[in-house]
Amino acid sequence: MGITASYRRIKPEKFAELQNNPQVAASFFEWDEDSYGIEGIDIYRSENKENYFSLEKDWHALHFLLTGDTSMSMEENTQVLPPLCNVVIGGTPTEFDATYGFVRYLTPEEVREVADALSQISAEELKGRFNPNLFKQGDIYPGGDGWDEDQIEFLLNELYPELLEFFQKAAKEGDIMLLSSN
Repeated sequence: MGITASYRRIKPEKFAELQNNPQVAASFFEWDEDSYGIEGIDIYRSENKENYFSLEKDWHALHFLLTGDTSMSMEENTQVLPPLCNVVIGGTPTEFDATYGFVRYLTPEEVREVADALSQISAEELKGRFNPNLFKQGDIYPGGDGWDEDQIEFLLNELYPELLEFFQKAAKEGDIMLLSSN
């Protein structure tokens, strides 16, 4: 297990419904582990892949590569401004609990700003920023033995392009982005 970062695209109307109706929100955000177990989450993810994306445990590495900032939350962040801080640790907190903190959201305008910023940064550029020693010094999550080329390759060649596409689709459709750490 560990801390994972996930994203959900949602229409502004649905977000307003969640904010105004605790019962709808509960069914949207909560899992009945007795009925579904951990696999219930995986079923949701596979059935709603168009509206759901996970950076898994690579969220801190991407945040560091994009911003040079080692903070793990907006409360710790003192140097990075939007839109790049919004990619992983940003957003406005909601009243909805996540495992770590609260679910946060980006407005459709913030989603467009993030999509535009990400589209200007290539995976190759991010790879050029990778330095295993800096990752170790910055204690980039998940830590342990540190980051290596294979881990970064997966992040940059698989996850980053998918995240960019996810934000671009959300921006095109005027969606709100929900971010959570679980």
